[in-house]
Amino acid sequence: MFKPFGLSSAKPISKTSEIVAGLTLAAIGIPEVIGYSTIAGMPVLTGILTMIIPIVLYAIFGASRHLVVGADSATAALLAAGLTPIAIPASSHYVALAGLLAVMTGGWLLLARVLKLGFIANFLSSTLLVGFLIGVGVSVSVSQLPAMLGLSLHAHGTLEVFFAVLAHLADLSTASLVVSALCVVAMLATHRFRRLPMPLLVLGLSMVLSANWSSATQHLKFLGLTHGHILQLSIPDVARSEWSGLVSLSLSLGLVILAQSAATGRSFAQKYDEDYNANKDLTALALANFGSALSGSYVVSGSPTKTAIVDEAGSRTQWATLVAALLAIVTLFVLTKPLQYLPEAVLASVVFTIGIHLVRLKALRHVRLRRRDEWVVALATALAVIVFGVEIGIVLAIVIALVNHVRRGYDPTNYLMHYDIDGAWIASPVAQHIQIEPGVFLYRFQASLYYANVEKFSREVRDLAQQPSTRAVIVDASAIADVDYSAGQEVAVVARRLAQGGIELVFTHAIDHVKEQFETFGVSSASNVSYEIHTKSALLRYQVPE
Repeated sequence: MFKPFGLSSAKPISKTSEIVAGLTLAAIGIPEVIGYSTIAGMPVLTGILTMIIPIVLYAIFGASRHLVVGADSATAALLAAGLTPIAIPASSHYVALAGLLAVMTGGWLLLARVLKLGFIANFLSSTLLVGFLIGVGVSVSVSQLPAMLGLSLHAHGTLEVFFAVLAHLADLSTASLVVSALCVVAMLATHRFRRLPMPLLVLGLSMVLSANWSSATQHLKFLGLTHGHILQLSIPDVARSEWSGLVSLSLSLGLVILAQSAATGRSFAQKYDEDYNANKDLTALALANFGSALSGSYVVSGSPTKTAIVDEAGSRTQWATLVAALLAIVTLFVLTKPLQYLPEAVLASVVFTIGIHLVRLKALRHVRLRRRDEWVVALATALAVIVFGVEIGIVLAIVIALVNHVRRGYDPTNYLMHYDIDGAWIASPVAQHIQIEPGVFLYRFQASLYYANVEKFSREVRDLAQQPSTRAVIVDASAIADVDYSAGQEVAVVARRLAQGGIELVFTHAIDHVKEQFETFGVSSASNVSYEIHTKSALLRYQVPE
């Protein structure tokens, strides 16, 4: 029987929590995606469409119980930057181009699925994810400051918005500031009471007060929506000359969606000790973008903010997103008028506190106390997202992770193995030149051999061979899983040099694949090279009789 991953769970599901989480997601997410539509240059209510068909498709086919898809600030900004030079924002042609982009982006995501590029998520370590979410949290919170203070700014980017707010503090609205402060205090004070849907209560109460006591809220800005929107199932009609200019843009959107969705999905999967299949998610994300295009909307992505919303509200499956999708349909046809009474400052305050909760300083301190180098990686990731934005920051985060990975493989910490007085194994630095038997070194190389680290292998083995009375160098190859061409050639040279000095080179615990590679590269043909299954069997050759 087919059971969508996100809708099934081995743990008991609280229907009340899922419903409340869905209500909260709808109450916050719907106004939020309306704002993203403005950023994207789309008709304001097309954002609500991203929370219907796309969110349902992901709930059925997605790999995460927690990830929420929909319009997103990063993809909305990219969309506007690429389409504004081509068409007039919010025009029918602009909407058609946005639909085409959603289809093309979905196509790239399917291609990524075929090529199994979901492995990129494997480079997103727990440390990197901590930094990523901190960067997203700071960016989200700072982006809400203008609305919270009643400022009309045209700044973009986290740092630009922050400094623009500082420069215009004299122009802030006292009413907006007071309302925002009350909302933030209420949200933070009740954060521990997770069963209390405080975001939903704050938004609902603010709309009721605004609708019935207009005199008390006359100095606030409101969303001001007064009309609905009907679903438009259509295929974009785009001129052939415009296709080429959209290819690079759709590829950029696909990369951002892949990286951001994988980072968010894996982060929440780790939080609840669950498996996460990034490749499966690529198919679901592609289908979600196809569904968005068919409903007359634009690209969707896994959203860190919306995912945090339902998580904070108590959801543990995709049922909450289906509740939100149902409410989005109702909103389109019935409830757009009440939304006009929602103060922008209230909505911004709720999103601001969600961003604050993503900034997990305790987790960052935990990393710093245990691995300072990975703490630096987390900080660099957070700063990259804050300074350059999510779309560039997540790519830089992956680059940072790859550099850190290469650094470990390029410069492995190798050891000389020997026994203590009681016969237990001891690992000592290679520079100490400790022999396991008179004239015999047991050298453990801690990585696969390839062009970047073989020089270290060569240098350390030759150094051991040059020590007085050296008879043999035994290489524990249990950590060597592969040998590339450059490394194979260099190891063959090392073997011949040791043979000239009458020193044997013995490999123990080498897997068949590595032995075959050594045979191919000519290492095994050296007269002084041999193999032993176990280290102890190799040592029997060189034990000196007592």
